[in-house]
Amino acid sequence: MASVLKRKRGPVQVLDTPKRSKSVKSETPQSLQNFNSQNVGWEAAFGAPPKIKDLVKKNGINGDMSDSEEESAASEALDFDALHEEDFLANGLDTTTRKRALKGQDHLKTWKLSESIGGRMINADPAFTADEKHIIVASRTTVHIYSTSTSLLARSIKLKIEDNRPNARISTYCLSPTQPEIVWVACSDGHIYSVNWTSGAGATQWWATSSTGCDYMTVASMESAGRRRDVVFTTEKRKDEGWRVTAHELAPPDGEIKIAARTIYTSNDQITFLTTAKEGTVVVGAAGKKLLLGRLRSTEYDTVDKIKFEFRVFETTDRISSLDVRTSERTGTEALKKSILKKIPIVDLVIGDVRGAIFVHNDLLANLIRAQDGTLPKGISLTPRKLHWHRQEVQTVKWSLDGNYVISGGTETVLVLWQLDTGKQQFLPHMSATIQNVVVAPSGSSYGIQLADNSALILSTAELQPTTNIAGIQASVLGTPEDSKVWRLQDETWKPPLIQRTPAVINPRSPSQLLLAVGQMHEVNPREPLVMSSPFLQTFDLGSGHNLYRQALTRTNITNVNAAPSAHRLSEPRVTHMKISYDGTWLATVDEWTPPEHDLAFLGHQEKDLEVERRARREVFLKFWQWSSENKAWELVSRIDTPHTLGQSSSFAGRILDITADPTSLRFSTVGEDGVVCVWSTKTRKRDNVLVRDKDGKAFRNWHCQKAISLGKSELLDEPGSLDSPLTSGGVAFSEDGSVLAAACTSRNGVLHLVDPESGIIRMSQSGLFEGNIVKLDFLGQDLITLSDKLLIYDLVSNETRFGITLRRELTELSMEQKQQMMHLAVDQRSRTFSIALPIKAWSNEKANSLQHRHSELFVFHQDKARPQLKDIFPSIVTALLPAIDSEGYIVLDATAEIRTVHKKGSQVLTTLAQSTSALNLDNEPQESEGLLRLVNDVEEAEEMDEDQLPPPAATQDGNEDDDGDETPVVTQQQLSEVFDIGPSFALPPLEEMFYQVAGLFSSKPLVNVLGGV
Repeated sequence: MASVLKRKRGPVQVLDTPKRSKSVKSETPQSLQNFNSQNVGWEAAFGAPPKIKDLVKKNGINGDMSDSEEESAASEALDFDALHEEDFLANGLDTTTRKRALKGQDHLKTWKLSESIGGRMINADPAFTADEKHIIVASRTTVHIYSTSTSLLARSIKLKIEDNRPNARISTYCLSPTQPEIVWVACSDGHIYSVNWTSGAGATQWWATSSTGCDYMTVASMESAGRRRDVVFTTEKRKDEGWRVTAHELAPPDGEIKIAARTIYTSNDQITFLTTAKEGTVVVGAAGKKLLLGRLRSTEYDTVDKIKFEFRVFETTDRISSLDVRTSERTGTEALKKSILKKIPIVDLVIGDVRGAIFVHNDLLANLIRAQDGTLPKGISLTPRKLHWHRQEVQTVKWSLDGNYVISGGTETVLVLWQLDTGKQQFLPHMSATIQNVVVAPSGSSYGIQLADNSALILSTAELQPTTNIAGIQASVLGTPEDSKVWRLQDETWKPPLIQRTPAVINPRSPSQLLLAVGQMHEVNPREPLVMSSPFLQTFDLGSGHNLYRQALTRTNITNVNAAPSAHRLSEPRVTHMKISYDGTWLATVDEWTPPEHDLAFLGHQEKDLEVERRARREVFLKFWQWSSENKAWELVSRIDTPHTLGQSSSFAGRILDITADPTSLRFSTVGEDGVVCVWSTKTRKRDNVLVRDKDGKAFRNWHCQKAISLGKSELLDEPGSLDSPLTSGGVAFSEDGSVLAAACTSRNGVLHLVDPESGIIRMSQSGLFEGNIVKLDFLGQDLITLSDKLLIYDLVSNETRFGITLRRELTELSMEQKQQMMHLAVDQRSRTFSIALPIKAWSNEKANSLQHRHSELFVFHQDKARPQLKDIFPSIVTALLPAIDSEGYIVLDATAEIRTVHKKGSQVLTTLAQSTSALNLDNEPQESEGLLRLVNDVEEAEEMDEDQLPPPAATQDGNEDDDGDETPVVTQQQLSEVFDIGPSFALPPLEEMFYQVAGLFSSKPLVNVLGGV
C-alpha cells in the first residue's frame, strides 16, 4: 500500500523551554564579615586613589536607589515564581535576594537575543551547482550557498521548524537533477523541504514523510508515463524492527499529481548509505557488511506507489564506511539477444571499509545476476581489486569523472589519488583536519573537499591547488552518541562528562574579529568526551561570517603519520587560556600538555602513582604574541616555561588557573596551582646595554614577571598545608582603572585578596565572598562579581553586598572541572551589566553521565538590580561568553558552533551583520505598517515615562536654550558612515534598526531618548 503524504505549514521555530518541576527554597545569605579584625574598606586599604574616586563619582555607589532602598533590596529574597513563571523558570538559580518591584519587568523588553550565525557543517557531500559558480553546504538548520570565485557567503537560507520539533536538524541534502535551482533538504525527524537556493523560497513548507525520522536521502530524475519528475529515496527506521528504503513522489499540494510513496527494500541491519545512478534505474546502498544493489524492473508506472525494484545483496569482509557508484552503457548487446543483461548498465563500485581497505568492483550487478543464474563466464570472479594505504576508516571514496582514478581520504589528513591502470598513488598531505567528504564537480575540473574542522575547499584537478576556501567557526561541537563500528584503542577522556570551554577574545583593534583557540577534532561524544587539543588560533570575522587567518599556537601533528606505533593518536597541547591587551597589539596564551596515561603504563609494575608521574612530566607554557601588520599574523615574542609550579616547594610545572589583562596598560596577571599571583609586564631588549631595534627603529620588548605575590599563609586560608599541594581553582581580575588586582584561590572561608599591582602588596583580604571553589571573578565599576557555588555582587567602595544568588543543587554538585569548563561570567562596562551562563538539564530524570540533553541558561543582570534583565535558554551548552567591544551587549558561542549576540533593542551591533539573509528579511517584502506601529508604540511608551526620568535638554550651540524650534542638529559624514558603511549589502541589519540610528542623528535630544537612546 502506498502511503499518502501531507504537506504541512508551521509557525516560526521557538526553543523548547524546559519547565520547572518544583520551586526551590531560597536562603537568606549571612552578612559578609571582613577578614581583618578591623572593618577596613576600600579607601582605608588603597588610600582612595583619584581614579577610584572619579569612578565612584561617575557611576555612583547605589545607582538610582537610596541607601534605605539598597539595604531593603539586599535583605530580601528574590522570588521568580511571584512574577511570570513562563519567563523565569529558575532552572539554574535559587536566589537569595528579592525582586525590587513588578515595574522592573519593563526593562526585560529592552534586551533581545539575535538569530544564530555560523554553525557546523553537517557531515554530508557538498553540492556543486550546475554552472559550478556556487557550492552548497548545510549546518544544523541552515543551507549556505558560497561563491566558488570569492569564497564568500552568497546566501543563507534558514529552514522554518515548528516549535514542537526543537531537536530537528538537517541530516542530508542534494540538488535536484530535474530543476537545477532546487535543493532537496531532509531533516532528522522525517520532514523534507524543497528549497529554491537562488531565492530562498520553500524554506517555510515541508512534507512529513516518516514519523521515525530520516537517515539518508538521494534524489533521482525519473521518467515514466510521458512525464519526468524528481523521486526522493530515503532510509528510515521501521516502527517494529529493522530499516527500510522508501521512494517518494513529493508533488505540490494543489497540483494534479498526487503525493505517493512506496517501500522498495527492507533490512534488519541499519542502512547507512544510499545513492542512485542512471536516472534512478540503479539504487545502491550499504547495511553493515552488506552491499545492496537494486535495479528498476519496469518503467511502465504512472505514480511512484507502483514502482518496483529488484535487489541483490553482496557480503563484504568488514563494515562499509564509504562507497561510490559509476555507471556506463553496455556495449556489444547484440550477442546477448534476449538476456536480461541487455537492459542492465555496467555498474562499477568502489567501497571503503572501517579498517582502511578500498575495494574496486567492476560490473558487479551483472556479475551477481550471472552468478545467481550460473552463467558467470570463466575467468571472471566476484573477488574485487583491493587497494590499501589508509590505516584507519576510509571516510570518503569517489570515482573521477572519467573513471580512471579513485579519490579517497580519512583521518590521516591526506588526499589519495589512485591511478587504476598503473596502480600508482598520488598524495596531497597536510590537510588541516580529517577528510570527511570529497565530491567531483560536474565538469570534472575540480574537487570539493569537506574537512572535520568545519571547513571546505575546492581543488583544481590539474594542479591540486586550492581555488576556494570556506571555513566556519571551528570550535568544538556536541555530537550524537554512536556505537563504534570497530574496536579501537581509547584515548584520554574526561571522567566527569563535560564539553571544554573555547578560549576566545574579541580584538579591540577590530571589534568584528573573534579570536578562537581551536583544534583538528571537533566532534564531542556526549557519553565519553575526549580531552580535545586546541593548538590553532582562528581569526573569524563576525561582520562577514568569513574566516580570516589561522595559525599554530603550539606544536601540531598535521602529517600523514599522526599515530604512534601503539596505534594511539598523537596528542597535541591544549590552549587553556587566552587574553588580549587593551590596545589589541599583544596576545597572551597558556597551553599545557600532559603525557597520556598509556605512555606511562610501564611504571605500573613499580607501584608508582601514575597520576603523580603524569603531573611531574606536564608541560605548561605562557606565551606572549605581538601582532605583525606586515605578515598579518601573531609573532611569538616570549615563551615562559613553567610560569607556576605544583607548589611553593615543588619544581614541577603547575597549571595556570586563570589569566587576566590590565584594561589600561600592557600588563597581564596569572594565578597558578602554587597559590602565587604573577604580574607580567614588558621591558626593552638590550644587547651589551644597547637597545635592540627593528627595521623601523622601534625597540624590541620582552616579557618578564614583574611581581610574584603569595596569597597569604596556610593558616589564613584555613587550608593546612594547602600551599604545598596543588590548588584546584583560582581567579584573578583587574579593576576597571587597573589600580587594583583581585585574586582568589581554593579556600574554605571564601577568602579574596585585593592586591596593589604596582607594589605587589596585599592591601585587604575579605572572607565570605564566594562559596566552595572559585570559578570566575571580575570587576564591574566599583563592584566585584564572584561566581562559585553562589553569584555574589560586592560593592568595594561602600563595603557591602549588593545582592547574592545561590546556585541550585544540581550545579553545586558538579565536579570542579565541569564548573570551570561549562560555567561562564562576562562583564560589559558600557551597559554596566554582567552575564552568566550555567549548564542545565533538559529533564529532571536525565542521567548525569551524559551531555546529550544538556543546555545552558543565560542571564543578564544590571549591577544595581537583582532581577535579571534577560533570561533565555540555549539549545546547547555555551562554550564561550564575551562582552561585545563595539557596543553594549554580549557574544555567545555554544556547542553547535553557532554565535548569537545579546544586545539592547535598537542598538547598532557590528556582530549582527553576519546574520543570514532570511533573518534579515531581505527576501521578503517590507512590512511598513508593522514598523510604523512599532514606532508609535515606542513613542507612546516614552510619553508615559516619568518626567524625572528624562534627561535634561542639551544646550544649543549659540547658547539660546529657549529657541528649540530653530535648532538644527549637525550630522557629519563620519556619523552616517558608522551607520551604513559597516559591511556588505547582503548582510546589513534590519531597516528598522538603521532607521532608529539615522533618526537619532537628525532628531532632538528627547526624540533620541524615544528612539532608543539612553
